[in-house]
Amino acid sequence: MAAIGVDTQNYDEVRQAVSAGLTRYNDRFLPKDRERYPLALSVRDENGKIVGGLIGELRLDYLYIDLLWIDESQRGEGAGKRLIDLAEAEARLFGATHMHLSTWSFQAPDFYRAMGFREFGRMTDHPAGFDSIFFVKAFT
Repeated sequence: MAAIGVDTQNYDEVRQAVSAGLTRYNDRFLPKDRERYPLALSVRDENGKIVGGLIGELRLDYLYIDLLWIDESQRGEGAGKRLIDLAEAEARLFGATHMHLSTWSFQAPDFYRAMGFREFGRMTDHPAGFDSIFFVKAFT
């Protein structure tokens, strides 16, 4: 029987082996071209300081939005909407058909709904007292 154990001290080696094994398996089902392409959008003030932005990854037919933040001094000025619109435009150029993200209930779920995202999952009380909410937006 195979030995199973905590192997965090060899994290990089384990990650590479698991990733390679999973990729070999997935190759039987998914298109070969599954490269990941980073996407970074920024909001800069008049001095060039970053006061917001969006970090994501384009892959297969979707854009995964990992991070979106707008400095409080810039909120309510439409920067978030412009970031989502630009992200969608970039995703369409890539050939994506949808984008998805997760947020916490204390962050911006109403904003994402207003941007056309649909909730498709929720983990309640995660973290304690809040919910993790998962959203998707299909391009029409």
